[in-house]
Amino acid sequence: MEINNEIINNIKQKATRHLAGFGFGEEDINELIEDGINSIKSKLFLIEKALKEKNPGSLIKITHALKGILLNMGMETEAEEFRKVKRLYESNKSFEELEKQVQKAIEKLKG
Repeated sequence: MEINNEIINNIKQKATRHLAGFGFGEEDINELIEDGINSIKSKLFLIEKALKEKNPGSLIKITHALKGILLNMGMETEAEEFRKVKRLYESNKSFEELEKQVQKAIEKLKG
């Protein structure tokens, strides 16, 4: 699963505002954002693998980790969409419903 420029721009914009609020300088902000984007890329790759394997346990762990990364970058709305995956899982929804929510959450990353 590719992370496109639309997603990267949304992340940079929101994370810059969020991290600047903590008093980080421009260099630190850029480094943290780059690390965050790399982590997001990694998690999206693992999500794609879990979806192909139809592995809900793995999917829940990965989306939970991604939710944390997004929260650290000031992306609460986007993180909430990934939190919903776990809620669906806990309410015994089908794998197809989990997959639909994951796709919706990924779309939300575009802003």
